[in-house]
Amino acid sequence: MHVGGSFQTGAERKGDSRVQSVIAELVPFVAWMRNYRGRHMRADLVAGLTVAVVAVPQSMALALVTGLPIQVGLYASIVPTIIASLWGSSAHLITGPTTAISLVVFTSLSELAAPGTSKYLELAFVLSLMVGVMQAGMGFARLGVLLNFVSHSVILGFSAGAAVLIGFSQIPGILGLDMAKGRSFHGALNEIATHFHMVHGVTLLLGILTIVVVVVLKRLKPSWPGTLVAMLISGVLVNVFDLESRGVAVIGAIPRSLPPFHIPDFHLMADGGRLVPGALAICLLGLVEALSIAKAIAGSTRQRLNVNQEFIGQGLANISAGFFSGFAGSGSFVRSAVNFRSGAKTPMSGVVSGLAVAGTVLVAAPLAGNLPVASLSAVLMVVAFGMIHPKDITKAIRATRNDAAVLVVTFLSTLFLNIEFAIYVGVLLSIGLHMATTSHPRIYSTVPDFKTGQMTGAARGRMCCQMDIIRIEGSIFFGSAAFVQEDLQRRLKSHPELSSILIRMHRVNNFDASGVQVLDLIAEEVRSRGGGLYFSGVNTRVFQVFKNSGLLKEVGETHFRSTTGSAIRQAMRESFCPFICSQCEVAVFVECQELKTGNWEVLGQGLRPRCGRKETGLAS
Repeated sequence: MHVGGSFQTGAERKGDSRVQSVIAELVPFVAWMRNYRGRHMRADLVAGLTVAVVAVPQSMALALVTGLPIQVGLYASIVPTIIASLWGSSAHLITGPTTAISLVVFTSLSELAAPGTSKYLELAFVLSLMVGVMQAGMGFARLGVLLNFVSHSVILGFSAGAAVLIGFSQIPGILGLDMAKGRSFHGALNEIATHFHMVHGVTLLLGILTIVVVVVLKRLKPSWPGTLVAMLISGVLVNVFDLESRGVAVIGAIPRSLPPFHIPDFHLMADGGRLVPGALAICLLGLVEALSIAKAIAGSTRQRLNVNQEFIGQGLANISAGFFSGFAGSGSFVRSAVNFRSGAKTPMSGVVSGLAVAGTVLVAAPLAGNLPVASLSAVLMVVAFGMIHPKDITKAIRATRNDAAVLVVTFLSTLFLNIEFAIYVGVLLSIGLHMATTSHPRIYSTVPDFKTGQMTGAARGRMCCQMDIIRIEGSIFFGSAAFVQEDLQRRLKSHPELSSILIRMHRVNNFDASGVQVLDLIAEEVRSRGGGLYFSGVNTRVFQVFKNSGLLKEVGETHFRSTTGSAIRQAMRESFCPFICSQCEVAVFVECQELKTGNWEVLGQGLRPRCGRKETGLAS
């Protein structure tokens, strides 16, 4: 009898566990806030303020890429940054506008409305909302595994292509040329060449000065906020020398207000169908970016990440951007790295960063109006080309032909196709090449090496005429079943005297009903020749498929051995013809010399020769 206290059944405990899991998803920040201390606050305050110093100029510059007002870029670094920090799982990831996603936002919106119009702005909010719903939905549905289909080569190729597009798209701003946005890559280059004689000299000098300051400070004083320093210098020059009156374009007045709450115009959902490709591309790209950054930092801190919770955090952040006048974003590599290096301890640093950006908008917005467009373009160019990682690209190209093909095709697709479709091209190509690889497992004959005792590739002329020992490296499933069947049947057809096959399955991890059917057909063929089908190194999972399908009983349990050596001896005892061995001139196995002399006792008990006693030469 249970006396005192409460008694919980297994079902009740399971129910409580589910409730706790739901609560952890809905308010994950409660867990780390319980142990939050003053020392954490000091570290997070310093890190958050440092991140804000970097976030302000980057957010303003990335607003130019999207074709949205400057303040929208700043708003995208306030509420979304705070929400992602509170509802994500990473202690250091900083969410907000990113270079690649900003470019996809522009290409998705510019097909439906002209930049600068109210419809364009409303569509940006709707797009962000769609992206957020997709991401949060994937998180709640536990679909984090889907990101495994977006290979590293796809991201490298897309990032490099986006960097080139963004970098070249900023050339007109640096040169002082007034060109329409949205031209194709080759069209933009042609336009720049056509109007190059109209370059504005002072604007060009400001752009070059900004690039020099950012690059030099990054090398000599990496702890300094180079982009902010460069933009402050250019802003001072514009004010002191009244460069606006001399033709230097400035960004103009920025509203001195917090992000206004705004319900997206759902009447525009009629265009939602045309936004779906771009929204899905941003959804996938954003999640890959965020998780890649979070995992890289977690590798140094040994923090355990919850992938699905990060999906939810990113989704809620983009939903909030739709309601608080921002645009879709993701985890920022630069800002997250700054956050980590600045000593952040908890996600509170992201909250501090968002609040600091909000304070900057309230205090310094009027001063930012005189910043030259050329400086923002120059900052964007530096940030964009920083997305290209030569070492990683070299590794991917050298790794495999498939990786090289995926990277190059994705890169070119990003340059010459609609950018949102470039991701789909890369993903589909990588999946297609993976399927092609897995549907053609490596199959080759092996024989024992007398010197080492190990199995090695069969040398020409040194193969047993009664049994082929085959190694299969890959899966035997519906995608590869036809290939495996054709290969094994070709071997049997080209060697009529072959009566047995031993398949070494140490490298086979996936086996299904299609594979069962193929091996059943091969087993029937070798039985008709008086031999058998044998296996070695079958792992537990694959062995269970043999057992469940009935193929284990059909082939015979004695035909399965843990080692290749024991499987060879079993095949010799059950399926070899002593008469053929006595006439054979090739020594493939260590037992061959004894078998040629008629000494079959070397194989131990269980000898069941498949030819008659008279033919074998064995005593009656």
